[in-house]
Amino acid sequence: MLDSALKSDADFIRVYKFLSQNNFRSFTKEDLFIKNFIKKSWGQDIAALSSMAEALSFATLNYPSLRAQVTPLLDQTVIRAMHKSVSPYRKSFNEVTSLGQFCYYLEHLNIILGHYQKVADDKYLLLNRRISQHLLEESLSHKNVHARLLPRVKMRWSADQAAIIYSLWLYDQNNQTQLSEQLSIDWLRYMESHRRHLATGLFATEVMRAKSYSEQPRGCSSAYMIYYMSHFAPDAAIEQWGLFKQHMGRNALGTIAFREYLNEYKGGWTPDSGPILFGLGVAATGLALKTAAAMNDQVVYKRLGRLVKPTTALCRSLGKIPVLKIAGALGSDLLASSIRLAAAQLMETKTSSRLTN
Repeated sequence: MLDSALKSDADFIRVYKFLSQNNFRSFTKEDLFIKNFIKKSWGQDIAALSSMAEALSFATLNYPSLRAQVTPLLDQTVIRAMHKSVSPYRKSFNEVTSLGQFCYYLEHLNIILGHYQKVADDKYLLLNRRISQHLLEESLSHKNVHARLLPRVKMRWSADQAAIIYSLWLYDQNNQTQLSEQLSIDWLRYMESHRRHLATGLFATEVMRAKSYSEQPRGCSSAYMIYYMSHFAPDAAIEQWGLFKQHMGRNALGTIAFREYLNEYKGGWTPDSGPILFGLGVAATGLALKTAAAMNDQVVYKRLGRLVKPTTALCRSLGKIPVLKIAGALGSDLLASSIRLAAAQLMETKTSSRLTN
């Protein structure tokens, strides 16, 4: 039986129903907001599954008796992540001779595999090891210590490299290895030396200078990067989180939201940022909820909650009205629901740990 707290959690119910459905074919417009505008999901499908796996893994820490019920759900995150509609390989991994440059996809699949092993068993250990070794070798093969994220795409986001290192850190935690250790040191050294934004001290978004915003810190990137850093580089994460709140946070009426770009930079919205309203980014603010939980920042987490909870409730209500269904999906799709669920479960583990200590 599910714990009553999870039974009443709308985000958990959303994830549970999705993973319990039979005959998965692909993510739909109802599943992901982005698919209402572009055919492909822009990587939000694998990112959503990654956050689902984290949320379910964190939930087993809070409710250990649920491990047996959570395991098949975690197995579904793996199965769907490797489905031909999500995987760039379009075939079984047993048939893939070279993992190539699909490191954005592989970083999230590796996170899913790590959390599966953490909760369940070693069923996917060989694949987890193969991907981890590939990500490590690909990262270390470049002077900037950033793996290529997609074939024929020059751009490399530092936040994704942080996710890659986190996936290796998870593998290390599960298997008593040290794959992430030197890579995390080399990556931080490069970021400190070459990718600090001079005016703020925040790490810049992109290392190849492929975009006009490459030298800028961006809200969605910073929140995403700090979250993953909090696991393998906690001291650096504390510093970046403080700078992020100082330079990109906006407090009002007991709430807080985060900018997508600094005031001096005029940038537009992208599929990564989501809508930007009065300079405040939907993705930056939503991702910051998970980051605040990872940083055990109770103040920011509560202030974000005062903004996110009513906004989410409004989106769910709008989603019931046919002509406003797309607008409603913005805050209630599977990516948003998975991020909120992961944040809530992680904060609960942090709170329990603090009270115990």
